[in-house]
Amino acid sequence: MSKGKYSQKRKNAPAEESQTGAGFAFSKEPSPEENTLNKEDIAQNSCLSDAAPSPQAETAENSENSTARAGIGEKIASAFRGGDKLRGSSRRIWELDFIRGVCVLLMVFDHFIYDIGSIFAPAWIRANPDMEWLVYIRDMALDYWNSSFHTTSQHIVVWIFCFVCGISCYFSRSNLKRGIMAGIFAMLITLVTDQLGMIIRFGILHMFAFAILLWWLIDTLCRHKKLRTAVVSLVLGIAIIAIDYGFSAAYENGMRFTTDKTWFFVADWLNAGVGSADYYPIFPGVGYVLIGSFFGYVLYNKRRSLFPRLGKYSWHAPFDFWGRIALWVYVLHQVVVAAILALVSILIFTPGDFVII
Repeated sequence: MSKGKYSQKRKNAPAEESQTGAGFAFSKEPSPEENTLNKEDIAQNSCLSDAAPSPQAETAENSENSTARAGIGEKIASAFRGGDKLRGSSRRIWELDFIRGVCVLLMVFDHFIYDIGSIFAPAWIRANPDMEWLVYIRDMALDYWNSSFHTTSQHIVVWIFCFVCGISCYFSRSNLKRGIMAGIFAMLITLVTDQLGMIIRFGILHMFAFAILLWWLIDTLCRHKKLRTAVVSLVLGIAIIAIDYGFSAAYENGMRFTTDKTWFFVADWLNAGVGSADYYPIFPGVGYVLIGSFFGYVLYNKRRSLFPRLGKYSWHAPFDFWGRIALWVYVLHQVVVAAILALVSILIFTPGDFVII
C-alpha cells in the first residue's frame, strides 16, 4: 500500500488529542516505511488494535529482543533520543508529571517543616521541658526555614512549577474549565484559611487560575492558532517579568506607587500592607506561566515525550502519581499534615491537646 502509513481507522479509536496523546488510525497492511518502526511503536499499535498482531509486529519484537542485549552505553544513549508520539487518552508525557510530582512533594515537605518549627514544636517544648531533643528539632526546622538555601530553592521550585503549568496550558483541551476550577478551589482556600486566622488572600493557586484564564483568552483571541498564541504568550510573558523587575528595583529603593490596598494581588510593589499567608501576585508569576506555554509549543508541538525510552521504566512512577493529582495535593496537604501532627501531639507530646484547635 502506498497511501500513507495509517489509512484505515480502527473503530472506537480516540478522536481527539488529550494532554499528552492523540487518537490513532492503523492500516492492516503496513507500508515498507512501517517496517522501520521500532518495537515500541508496533507493540503500542497492537495493543490498541482489535486485530491479532501482524507478522511485522512479531519481527519487530524479535528484533527488539536482540537490541535489549546491546551494551549499556547504547541503552543510555537511546534513552535520550527523540520520542515516539504518545497515543491514546490514557498516555501522558511522563516527564511533565514527574517534574510536577517532585515540585509538589517538595512543597509538602516545606510546609511540614514550617508546621513543626513554628506551630507544633513550641507547644511540645512547653509541655515537655525535659525533652531537650525537641528544642533541637525546633531549632533545626527554624534554621532551615530562615536559611538562604530555603529561600533560593523555594523560588526555583515555584518558577519551575509555573513553567510546567504553562506547558500544560498547551495540552489542555479546556483551559477555561481548568482555570475556573482552579479559581473555585482558590476561593475556597481563602474562605477556610480566613476562618483559621491565617488567611491566604492571593496565593499560588489564585495566580495559576488567573494565568490559565489569561492564556485561554489569548488563545481565543488568536483564534486557536497555536503558533500565534505561543508568540503572543512569549512576548507578554517577557514584558510582565521585565516590568516587574524594573518596578521592584524602584520599590526596593524606597519608591512607593500607591497607598490603595485594592491592588495587592497585582504585584508586590503595589501591595500597601496587605498580608497573605501564601502570596504570589500576578507580576511576575503569570509571566513565567506564559513563557512556559511558549515552550510547550516549541518542545511538545508533536505531542512527544522528550525522553520516551527513559520513561518506559517504572522508576519515576511514584513521582508521576503525585504529579497527576497535584491540584488535590495542594488543596488538601496542609489539612492532612496538620491532622497527622495534631494526632501525634494528643497521643504523645500534649495529651488532651491537639495544639491547633
